Amino acid sequence: MRLFFRGPDQCNVCGSRVRLWRFSWRNRRQLTKSGFPYSLDDFETLNHRRYICPVCFASDRDRLYKLYIDRFLQPDGIRRVLEFAPSAPLSAYLRGRADLQYRTADLMMAGVDDVVDLTDMPIYADGAFDFFICSHVLEHVTDDGRALSELYRILAPGGDGIIMTPVAPEGSFDEDPTVTDERQRWRRFGQGDHLRLYDRSTLCSRIRKSGFQITLLGSDTFGEDTFARHGVALKSILYVVHKPA
Repeated sequence: MRLFFRGPDQCNVCGSRVRLWRFSWRNRRQLTKSGFPYSLDDFETLNHRRYICPVCFASDRDRLYKLYIDRFLQPDGIRRVLEFAPSAPLSAYLRGRADLQYRTADLMMAGVDDVVDLTDMPIYADGAFDFFICSHVLEHVTDDGRALSELYRILAPGGDGIIMTPVAPEGSFDEDPTVTDERQRWRRFGQGDHLRLYDRSTLCSRIRKSGFQITLLGSDTFGEDTFARHGVALKSILYVVHKPA
């Protein structure tokens, strides 16, 4: 069953005025049934009450990324951009920008430009991209350290990227790639195809270990009114990485 939540807001991905945001309760029911110890409200960046735009189907995190792109990725020469596990609404916007040489990549998703394993991407040269988006992928890969090293390798010196995963309260980190039972994955990691559950300190530590500098951007950067208007939860945090020049 899908429910809608009222809000005189705007989707900044498609520009539509939104009065009723869209959300499916399926994951909430599954989390409760599995015995997962946290609620949807406990996650750091998840506005489950104003989740999906009913026009373009952009999620709250798509809208957060668009806020960043509008402010920090304005047209200024040609940028080489790679998005992993691309979100269709955001992908359509990025592909339509003349200043971006934009590609998509994934191991399992159909229709991407490049079929790649995030932990081993020999098709990309060192420093092949100026910017990347890697959203909700690391929790799926067996070796997130190798994946982060590959992201660092393919990013040009001075380049930036967005790395996002589900982030639960501090102290919640749990990891075991050997767990194959879907019910146990729901109980421990919050989804049947996840191999780990991150908290903020662990995610930041692993990102920094790969060589990246990391900046956390929230409502203090974009404004509480901006978050509210675009259906982004007030406590949402954007993880932006930088490869030193």
